[in-house]
This record gives sequence, C-alpha cells and structure tokens, in this order.
Amino acid sequence: MNVYDLSSAPELRQSKLNLGESPVANAAIKMLDATTFSRVGFRGKGVSAFLIEQGFVVPSSPNQSVLNDSGILILRLSQTEFWLVDIENSQHGLIQGVELASNKVSDVYRLYCQHSHSCFVLVGDDIPNMFAKVCGVDLSDQSFAVSNIAQTSVARINSIVVRQDIKGVDTYLMFSDLASAQSLWDAIADACEEFN
Repeated sequence: MNVYDLSSAPELRQSKLNLGESPVANAAIKMLDATTFSRVGFRGKGVSAFLIEQGFVVPSSPNQSVLNDSGILILRLSQTEFWLVDIENSQHGLIQGVELASNKVSDVYRLYCQHSHSCFVLVGDDIPNMFAKVCGVDLSDQSFAVSNIAQTSVARINSIVVRQDIKGVDTYLMFSDLASAQSLWDAIADACEEFN
C-alpha cells in the first residue's frame, strides 16, 4: 500500500478567514493567522519514544510544550497525544519527513490537525488582560507560565491556548476547529479593541 502524505503541497493551502473587517494589529496586541503553517499530530503509546528517536525534545508531561532548536514546537496534549507545529513556516520538509517516518510504526497513529484546526499567533503585553474578557480560565502570568497549554473555551469556542517564548518574545498560539475560525478571530479582534 502506498503512503499518502496529507501534509503535501503547502503552497496550495488557503485560510478561510475573511480579515477585511477585523483588525489584525493594534498598539498593544498583534494577531497573525498561521492556519496554513505546517503541523501534524500523533497519538499512541509509542509517540514519545518515536519523536525522541527522530531527534526531538518532547514535553515530559501533558499540557506542556517544548520549542526545539529546529523551530518545531511540540505540544503534549495528553499522555499519548502530541502535535508538531512549524511556528516559523520554514520547516515543512521536516514535518513531512516525520509524518512519513511514522508510517507503520507500532503504537503511533497520525492525527491530521493541519486539516481540522485553525492556528492564530498573538503577541503583546495585554494578552492576559484580553483573555480575561473572553476566557474563564486564568491565563495571567502568575497562573499560566511559559510552556503551559490550556485546553479551554475562548469566546465559547473550544480552543487550545499555548504560551511559549519564541526568540525572546512572549507568544501565544491558539488552535480551534476550522469551522469556528472566523467566529474566534472576530471575538479576539473585538476583545483586543479595548487595548488600542
């Protein structure tokens, strides 16, 4: 059986967001739609060992993230579920290689989070205050440290929020179901208005 690589052709990916009426930046918070950036997920008892064999550093516990030297951010969403995210949109070949290497590896099953989830990147000092308006979970500096992951509801939309230091910049990534991407983007953009 031939292997079909669902992460291929990144140049053909398109975001479904209509950004015409929503601000993408203001004085305090900047937002980027990174939905087309390469990523892949894996689930299974063998994933941690598989990723280590591939040369990655993986988080030791669930709801943690690790930024590897390659620029690949690894999210550990549960004991056996991991996502690899190309946060600089420059490592498609590496993501594709790991995806293909997983074929027929025992207890490693691919998850196509590239095709199911949107991805937004947020930067700015007022992000914890903005989240306080749209999220019931405390994402303040005191409660939500760098490398933490919150699987929560943002603006009534199931979301994964990741806080990570990227090249010395405190950065938040948000993932949600693609069908809710426009609603979530608009809600975040509206919540950011207060911090102009």
